[in-house]
Amino acid sequence: MGFGFVSNARADEFLTACGPYANNVFQHAAVFGINTGGSCPNPPYSGGGLGISSAGSHVAQGQNAHWQATAPSGLAIVGASVPNGSLVSAGVNDGQQYGGGFYWAGGGAQTHDGEASASFGSFSSGYFGLQLICGVSTCTTGNSQLDVGQITLQVSDTVGPNLVAPDGLWQAPGWVRGDWTLHYYGDSPSGLCSLSASLNGQAVPGSGSPQNPSVWHQCAAPAVAQTVHTGQYGQGAMPLALNASDAAGVPVNYTKTVYVDNSLPAVTMSGPGDAPSTAGVQYVTATASGSPSGIAGLSCSVDGAASQWHPGTTAQVPVSGVGVHSVQCSAADNAVDQAGNHGWSNPALWSLKIGLPTISAIGFVKIIHALRCTQVRERVRVPARVVTVHRHRKLVRVRRRAHTKVVIMTRCHPETGRRRITVWVTVRRHGKKVRVRRKKIVRVVLLPRVVDYTTRRVPHGHSTEVSGWLGTSTGIALVGQTVRLLAAPDNGQGRFSAVAVVSTAADGSWSARLVPGRLGWSKPSTMAGPRPSHRSPRRCA
Repeated sequence: MGFGFVSNARADEFLTACGPYANNVFQHAAVFGINTGGSCPNPPYSGGGLGISSAGSHVAQGQNAHWQATAPSGLAIVGASVPNGSLVSAGVNDGQQYGGGFYWAGGGAQTHDGEASASFGSFSSGYFGLQLICGVSTCTTGNSQLDVGQITLQVSDTVGPNLVAPDGLWQAPGWVRGDWTLHYYGDSPSGLCSLSASLNGQAVPGSGSPQNPSVWHQCAAPAVAQTVHTGQYGQGAMPLALNASDAAGVPVNYTKTVYVDNSLPAVTMSGPGDAPSTAGVQYVTATASGSPSGIAGLSCSVDGAASQWHPGTTAQVPVSGVGVHSVQCSAADNAVDQAGNHGWSNPALWSLKIGLPTISAIGFVKIIHALRCTQVRERVRVPARVVTVHRHRKLVRVRRRAHTKVVIMTRCHPETGRRRITVWVTVRRHGKKVRVRRKKIVRVVLLPRVVDYTTRRVPHGHSTEVSGWLGTSTGIALVGQTVRLLAAPDNGQGRFSAVAVVSTAADGSWSARLVPGRLGWSKPSTMAGPRPSHRSPRRCA
């Protein structure tokens, strides 16, 4: 739906008639014995005009011939003038047979022999004309003549101009961005001579029309359909104005506020980077900001799957399953171009690793009940991912599909042993049910554990060996994993420092020898307080 508005301002236009233009404004009506024709009496009005003359035939009293201009709806004739030398009145109102002159609604004026000009005003009429009329019982003379070579009518608008903008930028709701079409047009009883617009005070090209004073509708400025690059006019709230002016000089103006946002939002990601599978579903948080128009929502994808829409400024993206996962999110703001496209941020990425939980053991002696490990083949699923490869000596990013592959894993099984336990059972004695205790032999799982010691006293200057095991809670040994050992003097200050870095073996076990000088002591010359005794214990973590 477009808009329309009308100006009630009053202004005038001027129409001229002579030569070929006479019939554009005036229409003639003749009777038997009184002729109408074109005549411009004196140069430079040669070639036409408005003429009425008697033919000498028998004309009855009251019969007349005339030239009359009838104003179309929305216009009123308020004045008229005939320049000097453009009026010829002969044998009219001379007391003989014919009378005549000019007339309009509510009034008129006679002409007399010898008049060469005329001027009339201060009236408002829907028509204006000149006539020759028989004033006696029978008119027979052919000597009466009323000619107007050029006449100018002063015309006023009774209805102001209007403008219509049915679609495009004017009708855009909310925030806009990019390219929009500014489409508008209008009209006036006298015709629109110019259409113009401005956005944020900067002119937008419009249209215009030359003025033709020989017709009622003197201008016809064509409709405007101009592409507006909103980014060239600023950012935020700005006025959009439409303007027009008609042939009578009556202006019409209309203004509305347009909200422009050509910025792009930004997305920040947060969440865990590493989590155990036993912790349940993990959530990555995406937060969007940075656009004056506000955030419409976020589109997020996990491991290249179909994107999910999350309205608002934040999104909680659920991630589950063992493996390394990639979360990608992009945000859209509320500003749209004419095609309905939002402003989108650059994609933000987050990597999350979900692994199996582990158990570990550490001590100064060997591990008993160690797991019995064997190598097995297992089929695992590799999620879809984007990788960078060389093609034709160029780095390109390609998407690898999700697939499965066979890997060799070390599977460990715990030892089992027989244990005697006490259980309660129900038996029947003397016809009654009673509960008694019984001994029972059962087989139980013997978990890996270290023997006895968690601390060891090491004489000053001596080394010692520490060992342990690392694996998942389901009994799978973790092979080739880095284990860092930290140690600190047993003085209650808890100042741990790295003393060794080792890797786990095929069965998940590891061992490291702690050499003298690597147990966290400082040199005696820089150590505050008394020098530690060689009997002081060291603590490892």
